[in-house]
Amino acid sequence: MKKFVLLFVFLFLYGIVFSQSLDNYSFNLDDEIPVQPSITKGKFENGLTFYIRNNKKPENRAQLFLVVNAGSILENDDQQGLAHFCEHMAFNGTENFKKHELIDYLESIGMQFGPEINAYTSFDETVYMLNIPTDSVEIVETAFQILHDWSQNISFEPEEIDKERGVIIEEWRLGRGANARMFDKHQPILYQGSKYASRLPIGKLDILENFEHEKLVSFYKDWYRPDLMAVIAVGDFDETWIKSLIEKHFANIPPLKDEKKRELSQIPDHTETLFSIATDPEATRTIVRLYYKHELETDNTVRDYRQGLVESLYNNMLNTRLEELTQQAEPPFLYGFSSEGEMVRTKGVYFMGALVSEDGIEKGMEALLTEANRVRQFGFTDTELERSKKDILRYLEKSYLERDKTESSRYAQEYTRNFLQGEPIPGIAYEYALAQKYIDGVTLDEVNAIAEKWLTKNNRVVLVDAPEKSELSIPSEEQLSSIFEKTDSQKLEAYVDNVSDEPLVADLPEPGSIVEESRIDELGIDVFKLSNGITVYAKKTDFKNDEVQFNAYSYGGDSHSDKDNFVSASTASTVVTEGGAGKFDKITMQKMLAGKVVSVGPWIGTNAEGIAGSASPEDLETMFQLIYLHITSPRKDTTAFQAYQTKMKGYLENRSAQPEAAYQDTLQVTLANHHYRARPWTLDIMKEMDLDKSMEFYKERFADTDDFVFFFVGNLDLDQLKKLSATYLANLPAKPGTESWEDKGVTAPEGVVEKAVYKGLEPKSRVAIVFTGEFDWSKQNQFEIGALADMLRIKLREVIREDKGGTYGVRVSASTAHIPKEQYQFTISLGCDPERVDELTQAIFTQLDSVKSFGPDEKYLVKIRETDLRDLEVNLKENGYWLSNMFSYHLDQLPLTDMLKQEDRIKSLKAEDIQRAAQQYLHKDHYIKVILYPEKE
Repeated sequence: MKKFVLLFVFLFLYGIVFSQSLDNYSFNLDDEIPVQPSITKGKFENGLTFYIRNNKKPENRAQLFLVVNAGSILENDDQQGLAHFCEHMAFNGTENFKKHELIDYLESIGMQFGPEINAYTSFDETVYMLNIPTDSVEIVETAFQILHDWSQNISFEPEEIDKERGVIIEEWRLGRGANARMFDKHQPILYQGSKYASRLPIGKLDILENFEHEKLVSFYKDWYRPDLMAVIAVGDFDETWIKSLIEKHFANIPPLKDEKKRELSQIPDHTETLFSIATDPEATRTIVRLYYKHELETDNTVRDYRQGLVESLYNNMLNTRLEELTQQAEPPFLYGFSSEGEMVRTKGVYFMGALVSEDGIEKGMEALLTEANRVRQFGFTDTELERSKKDILRYLEKSYLERDKTESSRYAQEYTRNFLQGEPIPGIAYEYALAQKYIDGVTLDEVNAIAEKWLTKNNRVVLVDAPEKSELSIPSEEQLSSIFEKTDSQKLEAYVDNVSDEPLVADLPEPGSIVEESRIDELGIDVFKLSNGITVYAKKTDFKNDEVQFNAYSYGGDSHSDKDNFVSASTASTVVTEGGAGKFDKITMQKMLAGKVVSVGPWIGTNAEGIAGSASPEDLETMFQLIYLHITSPRKDTTAFQAYQTKMKGYLENRSAQPEAAYQDTLQVTLANHHYRARPWTLDIMKEMDLDKSMEFYKERFADTDDFVFFFVGNLDLDQLKKLSATYLANLPAKPGTESWEDKGVTAPEGVVEKAVYKGLEPKSRVAIVFTGEFDWSKQNQFEIGALADMLRIKLREVIREDKGGTYGVRVSASTAHIPKEQYQFTISLGCDPERVDELTQAIFTQLDSVKSFGPDEKYLVKIRETDLRDLEVNLKENGYWLSNMFSYHLDQLPLTDMLKQEDRIKSLKAEDIQRAAQQYLHKDHYIKVILYPEKE
């Protein structure tokens, strides 16, 4: 029910399940939008608000939020960064959880720091989030104790405050770079005259390093109070019990005496157009943004909702036109967009922007304004409006159909917005009924009038980001200002909406046949083989009501290309798809698919090629038609190819200016021993692209599908799936014989390889330590190396982040390959102060030696087992999990029934398994270390 910051209204309209039929609603335009009746919403005498909602997706889980209506905007000048610092301290000790006991406890019950234990601080609010299991009374009760401690009883122990300085400074350091430096210039202009101009949540470095402890405690005591808080609980639980826990922990918190007034910060209006043009030697992208600030409009009534539909239709149609421009051989921008929403609590904004080539600022800005003015002069067309209405209704319908399968986190986020911004929460049934009643009555005149309403001359701000290069001329404020005058006065031609009423597949092929059928009863998977050799695996689920996912593969991939055509082969699936399929270019096909929920795309990987996508059950035949077209009728389009190359050039022309790019490129080529297949993308490599070679390679890869294997998961009608498979898949081309992949000899170097990259203006480093080697491939070994990564991720966070305050986070990952070689890659990486690289690297190796010599403590095994079991419990109810595992097990030539062994693997994990894995994979005499340092002076 909120105004939309992104492209489509429907992506944000996730409401609550309504038991009533859609026919039971009656509306008047001046009606207030109600709160969905099944939500328990209330307020205690102390002012604290609560929301409770029973929801069974995912089962045995609950999403708990503590929302504090206070953020960095409320900081005093000497407190900048301390709202965010309070958030960090919540995890470093409370009245009932000393120091790091809180994280230890939550991880011991299977929750992961980050995905399920998290928080954020913004200008205006701070939100704490827990995703907890609900199959234990003790766990649920303890979770509410944690929320209460965060609200009132954070410890703020001096030693912990000083240790956390390092973590937050490293978070600040991680965010520094070209984009941050350019935004430093933009912020005072964009938020001119307001506190928002100087209150980024991360704060100021000198304050973070030197603030007195009482300044932090003062912010907490001033603003963490019940009248500024909400507790949100959504999940699989008994609502009466949850309400009693909220009452127990929060109803009796005393109101703060002599409380400070929570005032909203205003952004003053201005009549002149403001400009901020920022360049940076490390900038990789050129962007122009146009902001039109305006007063926030209410969205409390049916009339407001209807107006929201009008505005969403405008943005949908304009964004479609902007996307169409990117398909020109020489597009005016690489990507353009139009959106409207809340800028800050007290200000709305209409926003247009474009990512452009480095010399395309004026051209891109002019194109944006020209298309907006084209709408102002001629309006949209009837056919555009009809398609956009179909799209919005269809996606609202999808949300309605999934109303009992919507994730609890979506509801919790919606209630957060209701508390903070007053966004209505009537539920998806009410919203869908509203849209059904009013969207047909929306006229072109109403939608066309939005351009005049939003494109104002006052409160206008232009921001430009661009590389700083001596040979590059950046337009001045005067030159940019003249574009407004030019586009306001130009005479344009009306947009012509080219549409096709032809069917996707004009001549329906004669059905093939199903020649074999079987069933894997343990997994509920049906298997059938088609007359052309294709094999289909199908698993019907009830995890989503309006979703079917699929993927398919055949061995081969771009391993069948040589050095001369590798670039064309590796980009073949992308450039061919950009051309559309059959008779239809990409834009025409998108228009033909209006009102449908379907997505299909071919892919070509290193050792296999395939096709993947998803659809609503009602659009399943369209999905099969798209599969058929993409394989049998790829479309060569030189204009689309040139457009793609232009966009690639725009992305690549300044990529090397970024220090992290040099660091990643060095790591990439080193890991591959400088093999030509691991070359980082450059403008010179882009010149090797060839549309004819790509088309030839694509057709070759998909010319023979008899060894293809298709996997379908979701709300399937098996009889319908068989019929569609016989009609479309069984008619795909087939030739005798089988294909495989080729080993191109990409191998990691032997021994220890250490490289230092000196690039960058900011005082920050990146460190990557990568262990590689041969791997005895099995699911058990794969699980054990993954468990080693999980254990070290926790341990290194404790040591490097929490004890030493040396980094914001340590990443640890393990990957294994079965083809073309059985091998592994184990990566540890972090960002840090350049002065501490040696210290922290040594600390990492000390921990690696420890686990190899002594194995992990039992507490880590408990955390890993609980987390993996909890994840498995949730994943088994996800279509994507089943599709991914069916695909990967089959690709690796394992029985699909081995999927059932995962729970036993987790439960039987022992300390010696992790110790053995560490000894086997973390060799001190065989690794690659790449370190990024700032440029030497």
